[in-house]
Amino acid sequence: MAKRSISSVMLNAKVLSVFLAVGLWIYVAGVRGPDTAKSLSADVMAINVPQGYVVSGALPSVTVTLRGPMNALWNVTNEYVTPTADLRGRTEGSSVVPVSVQIAGLSGVTVEQVEPRDVSIYLEKLETVSMAVTAELSGALPSGLVIGSIEIQPSTVLVSGPSSAVSRVRDVSVSIALDRLGILAAGNISVAGDVRAYDAQEQVVTGVHLSPGTVAAILPVADAGTVRTVPILPVVAGRIRPGYALIGVSCTPAVVMVRGEKGVIDALQFLGTLPIDISEDTGSTLHKVGLSVPQGLTVAGGVVEVTCQVLVEPVVLLAVPQIQLEVRGAGSGWQTSPEVSSVSMLVTGSNSVVLGLRPSQLHAYVDVSVPPRDDGSYPVYIEGLPQGIVSVAVTPEAVIVGIVKEP
Repeated sequence: MAKRSISSVMLNAKVLSVFLAVGLWIYVAGVRGPDTAKSLSADVMAINVPQGYVVSGALPSVTVTLRGPMNALWNVTNEYVTPTADLRGRTEGSSVVPVSVQIAGLSGVTVEQVEPRDVSIYLEKLETVSMAVTAELSGALPSGLVIGSIEIQPSTVLVSGPSSAVSRVRDVSVSIALDRLGILAAGNISVAGDVRAYDAQEQVVTGVHLSPGTVAAILPVADAGTVRTVPILPVVAGRIRPGYALIGVSCTPAVVMVRGEKGVIDALQFLGTLPIDISEDTGSTLHKVGLSVPQGLTVAGGVVEVTCQVLVEPVVLLAVPQIQLEVRGAGSGWQTSPEVSSVSMLVTGSNSVVLGLRPSQLHAYVDVSVPPRDDGSYPVYIEGLPQGIVSVAVTPEAVIVGIVKEP
């Protein structure tokens, strides 16, 4: 009787264990769900990029297949996975890099497959340049209002990125739509806008970072009857050193806007600088100089001085022989016979201009449509001389021309 009771108890215990195991499985399956797979697409993240380099172009994407409980994968998105490509020790150029995947916040989930397993990434040297920001205006102001010199704050931004992309940037500007500002009267208007980089074809350059990405533009709006934009006229003083010639003077900014009474504004044609002493200048020299502002006028934008570049070069002498002589002005039905068929000349001028002079661009001629000199000769003229020539000596300087009626 005792043996039968023990056997019965053991049998009941085994049956109970089976029921408990089945119940536990049913519970776990109900909570976790059966194992399944789910595929997600995610962009690769570059890590450990070598100092002084940057990834060129967009990073590729990969398909990550996850395996785990159905309930755990039910609402999973690509935000839970981070594919990475370790660029430690890589150099400039294209590299094939294996992809690793990290999973965040998913218990019991593993990475089953990554496709593709390796990706190609191109590294370029990182380049950073500083560029001035300009204002790109569109639209128009109400009638009777004008825009003065626009001030950008900050006036420059840093352009960073792959050297090939940075080298394409030709202009950095902020766009301002004047017809959307709601301007009704004169005054200073401040506008904030995003900065964009453009290439030589005025297309937006992608793949570069602008810092800061937003700037402020201060627009001085004035009554059109009391403002005027005039050119800057550089005024030079002093005598250039012997053996040198003044090639040119240019100022930045080249134009300014002035305010004042209408009568004074209407009579103003230009705004001169204070005298620029060029007596010690050789080569290219920059001068910061004030403006000579007539009484009753003010310069918009707070401009009180400009930067003028003075270009001075050594004077050289060049002999140009055998320039064909042409007779002009005889009219039809007349034959001309100059006493010489060609002339020569000595040209004095700045080094760059004279050495770049080509005889083929010069033309010598006499004009017989005007009265001759007292001795019957006609002066010789030279055509085609560029700016920067100081003096020209022609031999002979005048010629006698025979003119007869054609038979």
